[in-house]
Amino acid sequence: MKATTFFILIFLPVLALAGTIRETRELTLSADGVDTLVINCGAGSFHLRGSDDRMDIKVAAQIEVEDFEAAKFQRFFQNNVQLVLEKQGRQAILQSDIKPAALATSEARINLTIEIPKKLNTKITDGSGPIFVEGLNSNLTVYDGSGSIEIKDIIGDVRVDDFSGSIVIEDIEGNVLVIDRSGSIDIEYVSGDVQVKDGTGSIMIGAVDGNVSVSDSSGSIDIQSIKKDVFIVISEGGSGDVTVEGVKGKVTIRP
Repeated sequence: MKATTFFILIFLPVLALAGTIRETRELTLSADGVDTLVINCGAGSFHLRGSDDRMDIKVAAQIEVEDFEAAKFQRFFQNNVQLVLEKQGRQAILQSDIKPAALATSEARINLTIEIPKKLNTKITDGSGPIFVEGLNSNLTVYDGSGSIEIKDIIGDVRVDDFSGSIVIEDIEGNVLVIDRSGSIDIEYVSGDVQVKDGTGSIMIGAVDGNVSVSDSSGSIDIQSIKKDVFIVISEGGSGDVTVEGVKGKVTIRP
């Protein structure tokens, strides 16, 4: 049986600053019987925090449209905005996006602030915009198009598959896998293994209790304070300085 989705519509004062319209709406869903949250979102900022006290999933979605008339916003929302939170089996599904046709005439985005129980495994597929995730006692997977990513304070495995933008990952009790096309990568304080597959951009990895494996095309690599082995593969024709210090295990570097 599909659980009922509760929508709490908050009509905050509409702000018209330089033609920009902003309106916030809230969605909530009980997390009873849910073990995974799946999020599919388009353009906009993204902030997700795990909480010991929450028994539900709470989403605050700020819809932001530039160069737009306030009187036309409700019709724009009804015709072009997808904003749904529902339960499907043991998954909670959040869909947050704006139809491509609407973006041809107006620049629009949905900025998400989400609070969830810490225990929920989380899978995020994001279009563009900064991502910040913190405080989960579960596994986290992020597929991102563009924009910075910051992940911290996770008890579980972390996987990030990113096209472009800087990545910062710290304070992880689990394993970390990063697949990145471009942008800097900074990973620190990880209890498990770290694996990075990178295209271009600098890589900094430090304070890892497990093994570290890096394959890279171009950009500097700085690896410090690793308790086990380090394995680095530089692609043919790759460039960038490599610094490895404070490794207790074996260091292998191959061209």
